[in-house]
Amino acid sequence: MAIRLRHKVVFALGLSSALGLSSPAWAQSGTKAPAGSSRTVVQGSGTAKNKAAVALSGYCPVCVIEMKKWVKGNSRFAVVQDGKTYLFPGEEQKQMFLKNPGKYTPALGGKCTVCLVEIGKTMDGSVRFAAMHEGRLFLFPGDEQKRMFLKNPVKYASVDLAAQGKCTVCRVEMQKEVQGKPEFAAIYKGMRYWFPSEEQLKMFISNPAKYEVK
Repeated sequence: MAIRLRHKVVFALGLSSALGLSSPAWAQSGTKAPAGSSRTVVQGSGTAKNKAAVALSGYCPVCVIEMKKWVKGNSRFAVVQDGKTYLFPGEEQKQMFLKNPGKYTPALGGKCTVCLVEIGKTMDGSVRFAAMHEGRLFLFPGDEQKRMFLKNPVKYASVDLAAQGKCTVCRVEMQKEVQGKPEFAAIYKGMRYWFPSEEQLKMFISNPAKYEVK
């Protein structure tokens, strides 16, 4: 979980070794949709219709998370969410992403969590310097930041959790501090927001600017 992280072996992903991986056709036939449903919502998600910047250098986030493989996506299977375009090798991976975008979206929207903690600024990460922790993908601008993360992932892994997981809708509407739940989550401007129920989640989605953490 994002709030009570446990030390686990971190799976480091190397782009150089990934370039020779299986083809998109293999990825399409080798994946299975995860069991259960999700209420995680990414603000602004939908089929690609504009020129939003391509995320992950065009690699499929579902393939990385589910199979630990870098597989190039195809513009025919694209989704725009939170201002970025994600590409997938087939319809299967696209639908898996739409079902649970919070699972596959890189931490902090692909920006470096180490940079945010250490220098108070966000910098774009790169697939050349990527790591997996607790089932989430983290990107870094260079090897230095990646090594810092691998040395102490707990320090950096939850910096994209807004209000420490407290419900910002409850804070604004009721002036109360209520702990949210990961099963009622939204992603907005790269940050994760948790809510105690679907009611607060829907309120946030209808007007995220009102409840976002500045």
